[in-house]
Amino acid sequence: MKHARTLRLGGVAFAFIATLAVGVVLVSAAGASRTARAPRVTVTRAKLHYVGQVNLARLASTARSGHQRVYRQGAKLGARPAGSKYHVVDQAILRHRLRAGRLGVSGNIPVTGGQVPGESGFFGISGPQQAAANGGIDLEPPDQGLCAGNAVIGEFINNALAFYNPSGHQLSKTVPSYAFFKQPSSDFFSDPRCYYDASTRRWFLTEFIAPFGTSTAPPTQFLAISNGSNPLGSYKIWSFSTADKHNPGCPCFGDFDQLGVDNNGIYIDTDEFGVSSNAFNGVIIYAVSKQTIEQVSHTGIPPTFFTYRLPIDNFGTPIYITPAQSPPGAKFAPNTEYFVESDGNAQSDNRLEVYAMHDTSDLATPAAPPMFGTEVKSERYAFPPDAAQKAGPIPLGKANQDPEGQLQADFDAIMEVTYTGGKLYAEADTATVSGDGAAWFEITPKLTNSGIRATVAKQGYVTVKGQNLIYPVIAVNSAGHGYMAFTLSGHSYYPSSAYVRFTPAGPSGDIHVAKAGAAPEDSFTCYAAFVGPNYGGCRWGDYSMGVAMGSRVYQATEVIPPTGRDYLTNWGTFIWSAPAP
Repeated sequence: MKHARTLRLGGVAFAFIATLAVGVVLVSAAGASRTARAPRVTVTRAKLHYVGQVNLARLASTARSGHQRVYRQGAKLGARPAGSKYHVVDQAILRHRLRAGRLGVSGNIPVTGGQVPGESGFFGISGPQQAAANGGIDLEPPDQGLCAGNAVIGEFINNALAFYNPSGHQLSKTVPSYAFFKQPSSDFFSDPRCYYDASTRRWFLTEFIAPFGTSTAPPTQFLAISNGSNPLGSYKIWSFSTADKHNPGCPCFGDFDQLGVDNNGIYIDTDEFGVSSNAFNGVIIYAVSKQTIEQVSHTGIPPTFFTYRLPIDNFGTPIYITPAQSPPGAKFAPNTEYFVESDGNAQSDNRLEVYAMHDTSDLATPAAPPMFGTEVKSERYAFPPDAAQKAGPIPLGKANQDPEGQLQADFDAIMEVTYTGGKLYAEADTATVSGDGAAWFEITPKLTNSGIRATVAKQGYVTVKGQNLIYPVIAVNSAGHGYMAFTLSGHSYYPSSAYVRFTPAGPSGDIHVAKAGAAPEDSFTCYAAFVGPNYGGCRWGDYSMGVAMGSRVYQATEVIPPTGRDYLTNWGTFIWSAPAP
């Protein structure tokens, strides 16, 4: 068996054509102009590389069904798989990990096992299923890439992709990322994202590779765009290099790529880390005209491609500047894409940064849209501690000493941002009195002649006394009605999929358990025997996902299912939906 790998972390170079002088104007929430702490953002214009075209249904028909030995939960495991002493683990987050904070926020929301009326769900991709699609290579954590549209639900987990109908029937075999993006099977894929653009009836999928483990591929980011509304149809595959060899500490890779969309553009936000160095060079945002790249087959006009480098802002070196998406039926922000950032450089803070890329219709021209930013006062949030989990069977631990037992909560970054009805909905994991909770923000942005203003219209916390809520996500429809989903874990709970109602007034009611975990997390990242002495705890899913489709809101998180495990992993995913409240 090849090395097991833990993913959270993509080479085709693009040619620089021109350098543009575009600045960031920072305007305070009160409207007074303030001076940025760094040179203006650097914008470069570049050329995307066209990889080719792929048909997903045809690819799925030739995909290997694969085989991965599955053990029932709690069973005695067989012989340890062959391989090196340690396995590849993405340590990018650990390089910048802060000491956990503590807030005077205590749990006050009860948990109920009951579901909301009309809720239904199904198990998605599991560890054994993902490994079977990729020649038996186990990966962890399962980065969640949920999307939905045109009566189809997509789940893009690590390096495996599957589509389902609303009742949970899988529509085709699970497809590996390397085949979908037309790359060698040895490439190291991570951080998948998926989005159905209701306005153009296209599917967007992104992921990247980096030279880790046995892979020698240069760092590359991929973007796939469907040629129609059928997710099992054909896609055009594009790529661009993230190696940035001339920047300090590079070659680099673009970690934690996030996907944003407005009426004019597609935006991929990355954090630039050194491949073999400790370099961290801030955030790079890549922007391309949605219409131009979708219509290139008909027009023959190559899409204009821009990179926005943000090496410093009011928080120091920026990290995790999250772009916005809009649900089906919602109006995009007029000619504008918004981004929200929390302070990733401090143990705790009570500020957010809101960015706006304005005049995004210019993406279809040689002119780069300008960016503006503003600092916003908010409730306090703090770097979260690791989450506890209920004690239970750990068959992998019986043969491998030194179990960590805690789930990494990673960071207090803004996870996902939704724009609808003139509001930005955002959320972050945060420390509480007794562990982890979710901080939520409803932000009102406004463009002015001098830049951008923003205020936090509503905010608050979702917490459970003595337990942990990690990796929250707000999923709402065009009217701002939906749910906040997260993992519920603690001394009373195995890692479970849970959620609470959410409306423009904020969260309300009890926390519901969509699917209770069947056992503790007991995968290889919990053990120094597999990943080395600096493993830092069990690697849980780095983010959850949610999306509206029709009258329902779909949500997905990692969970420990009762359906069995392979030797190295026991994780699974659960996808559920409920009518919007």
